[in-house]
Amino acid sequence: MKHPIENIKWLDASLLKANDYNPNCVYNQELRLLEFSILKQGWIQPLLVTQDYEIIDGFHRWSLVKMSKELKALTDGKVPCCVMALTEPERIMLTIRINRAKGSHIAVRMHDAITKLVKEYAISPEEIGKGIGANRDEVDLLLMENVFKKLDIQSHKYSKAWYPS
Repeated sequence: MKHPIENIKWLDASLLKANDYNPNCVYNQELRLLEFSILKQGWIQPLLVTQDYEIIDGFHRWSLVKMSKELKALTDGKVPCCVMALTEPERIMLTIRINRAKGSHIAVRMHDAITKLVKEYAISPEEIGKGIGANRDEVDLLLMENVFKKLDIQSHKYSKAWYPS
């Protein structure tokens, strides 16, 4: 088996484009930490991109190269990439699986991505669950329209476990 990591290409960041399904969000403090990490250790992880240079994984690293003069200078505006031939459903599930292993997701964007997999690609909730590491209840919750309204979260009685000083 040939692994994608065996074929790294240094591509100009200006050639790449964002996907429209990534539910991951990285806050400014973490972005600064990511920038620091790349500047200190160099590139330790390539971006995953499609054959037409749409980013599957690595959007925030790519964004930093476009925004940071120091990062851009580090590799003359180029980023390490693994080019992968995947269908859009495979890309969506890979993005979610990688991001779930890394951090938090925005629920509304997760809903959009999961709904797209079901409605546009007819992928079953079971297959999605397996593909993104979620159980059926999680997938069903993510598929629910207006989930926050239906669960009536605003009228939920929360415990007083935390008091501001």
